[in-house]
Amino acid sequence: MAESSSVAPRRLHEQVLNALVERIVAGEFSPGAALPSEAEMCGTYGVSRSSVREALRVLAEKGLIEVRHGLGTRVNPPERWDFLDATVLNARRRVGGMVSVIGDLMEALRIVECEVAALAAQRGDETHQLLMETALDGMRATREDPDAFADAAASFHNALLAATRNYVLIRMSEPIRELLHYTLSTAGTRDTFDRALRDHEEIYRAVVAGDAEAARTAMSAHLAATSREIASPLNTPPVGVT
Repeated sequence: MAESSSVAPRRLHEQVLNALVERIVAGEFSPGAALPSEAEMCGTYGVSRSSVREALRVLAEKGLIEVRHGLGTRVNPPERWDFLDATVLNARRRVGGMVSVIGDLMEALRIVECEVAALAAQRGDETHQLLMETALDGMRATREDPDAFADAAASFHNALLAATRNYVLIRMSEPIRELLHYTLSTAGTRDTFDRALRDHEEIYRAVVAGDAEAARTAMSAHLAATSREIASPLNTPPVGVT
């Protein structure tokens, strides 16, 4: 089937891309397996070779495939995927592949965030406190709106990071931030948002008081509760929590 002139080529390649990502994430194409030929994919998806090639180019950028000269296009093992990519995350959520990602997220947060809170208590100033207050106001006002609540929570954590004055740490934490936002915006409920707001208020009070240990403890308690809430619907034990 030829491409319709009424459909933008970019949209067509994205349709192929999304379909291939889901098939790879679902395990239909195992690591090391070859993808179908360009001609086969043109027939399967009803698009031109240019759309297939663009989809394959983006797949390679996301780390899902590798084009080997003389060997064709092969699927990469999951550890090489850009698992923070929105397309990959959405596919993993649809096919039930989020358990390991969320476990890794909570482990990384437990390693990073507790010390971020402690450093913020030691180094933050009134500017950072004002940013946290604004974020808390946003969280209070958006408990019925998961996306907006996640935005406000991300703003709070960004203020904590800024207060550390450690720019390497800020850059290292950006990918974690993306996945945390995704989790909050897709898996949260009003009860979890109410609990998260109370936790953030406790963290804020410790930071304002300049109490690094209290900030570290408050963040640890927040992450433990978050891990339990996320693990329950995913049917996986929370990381680092007994």
